Amino acid sequence: MTAQPLHAVTSSTKPSCVIVGKRVIDRRPVEVLPRPDLNTARLVFRLLNPGDQDAFIDALAHSRSNVRRWLPVNHEGESDEHFFHRTMMRARVQDIEGVSWRRAAFIERGEHAGRFLGMFNLIKIQRGLEWSCEANWWIDSRLTGMGYGSEASQGVIDHALGEHPIGLGMHVVRGFICKDNPISIAVAQKCGFRPTGNHDLLDINKALVHHDEYACWAR
Repeated sequence: MTAQPLHAVTSSTKPSCVIVGKRVIDRRPVEVLPRPDLNTARLVFRLLNPGDQDAFIDALAHSRSNVRRWLPVNHEGESDEHFFHRTMMRARVQDIEGVSWRRAAFIERGEHAGRFLGMFNLIKIQRGLEWSCEANWWIDSRLTGMGYGSEASQGVIDHALGEHPIGLGMHVVRGFICKDNPISIAVAQKCGFRPTGNHDLLDINKALVHHDEYACWAR
């Protein structure tokens, strides 16, 4: 078979594509996203990258009043851009150190495909006689009530308790939740968390807030 000649597209600028036979080959740069670390039915989880900044800040702007009640966010005087960069770099550094697993969740299927959902974190990872960690998360308040939070949380907890090296091999995942956060309590209980009877005061945005401890054990 005789090879078809390669014809460049006529243009006053450098061509962005070429034609081989009847096929058009796009030669424009392609953004390569990091490989997902976890998938659920509708979601993918991966480390943040610089291209996620606008979506992250937009979600935070619409959810800040809720998120600030439960989790530390911007430092005093810190811009959203700097908070995003700090969040991204902390996730990468602590991932290398093996002390946390902080991932951004994105909707892959359905009417909201492509949207940034929120952050799902496994922190204070300890590997001793007991392998344990703590879980926390926040999601875009515009995407609540659609089952994304439960799906994401269950996927992350299953990953944490899954056998190593496919999962993280944790024996127990703990979470600290305020009594006046019924949505998070309901999601946690749906994922298998149960109250332990322990309590703690956590510093949330310069305020000490009473939290109840919940735990989910590997089967």
